[in-house]
Amino acid sequence: MARSPTAAVTATYTLHLPPGVDHPSLLTPSANHTFRLSPPNSPQSDPTPSTAETGELQTYYAELRRAISDARTKLGEELTAWRDAVGSEEVGKERAVKAVSEDEESEEEANGDGEGA
Repeated sequence: MARSPTAAVTATYTLHLPPGVDHPSLLTPSANHTFRLSPPNSPQSDPTPSTAETGELQTYYAELRRAISDARTKLGEELTAWRDAVGSEEVGKERAVKAVSEDEESEEEANGDGEGA
């Protein structure tokens, strides 16, 4: 009896950390998580599914929702830990980029007001 492939939700990320950031000991900058789910017992060959097949599909989609929820929770926990580890390193960069952007807009408005017909 041939074994069917196992369905799963897979989430992968690779972080590029700023220099000098100490990473949490339990985390690595790259991660690959697989959340397996139980596939329906029998393949659906009839375009109009029977009540049993419909129940299996409902079970399958419930498992899929659970796996997606588990993936979101796991990634949320890990990425929050990374955000906390990086801390103010990135906040300073965001403020600097925003300030430069606002300065450029102010200069454009000042130059734009001087021109006209």
